[in-house]
Amino acid sequence: MSSFEKRMRRLINPKNTATQKKRKSYGKSNVPPNLIKIQTLNEYKDMICKNKDRIVVVRFYATWCKACKAIAPSYYRLATTYKDALFVDVPVTPENANLHQGLGVPSLPFGHIYHPTGGLVEELKIAKKNFPKFARVLKYYLDGKCDVEEYEEIMSKVVDDGDEGAVESGKRP
Repeated sequence: MSSFEKRMRRLINPKNTATQKKRKSYGKSNVPPNLIKIQTLNEYKDMICKNKDRIVVVRFYATWCKACKAIAPSYYRLATTYKDALFVDVPVTPENANLHQGLGVPSLPFGHIYHPTGGLVEELKIAKKNFPKFARVLKYYLDGKCDVEEYEEIMSKVVDDGDEGAVESGKRP
């Protein structure tokens, strides 16, 4: 069977194709249970205060932002993988623009990681090219590691990626 015939058969009967991948869509019903969406500064403060016993991961994004849309599935996969952490979505709206400015969010998408004992420990760009680094850093905190070699490796990657502003006096993994 020629490739043209295969394409035509797929058009006619798309459910019976073995090559077609089924992607998980994260609509409102498929949002992981440990993911919440907040809209206001008060909700943000309450969320941080009420969750001092676990790691909180925050994603700042805009609904119109292509880069934000591109990392959304990866972010949701992280939330599905790490059920012990709380994942928070904070969309940019006219009502909460002060929240983003007050927290010093320089670009979108942007991420914060809050640790139970350390407070805000990470502020990272989480665009598609930076997302693997963000996932590694999150895993580091969730695993509770304190490995000097791993710390040096992560630090060298942070510096090599040109994110000098992300390095703060020994608080980074």
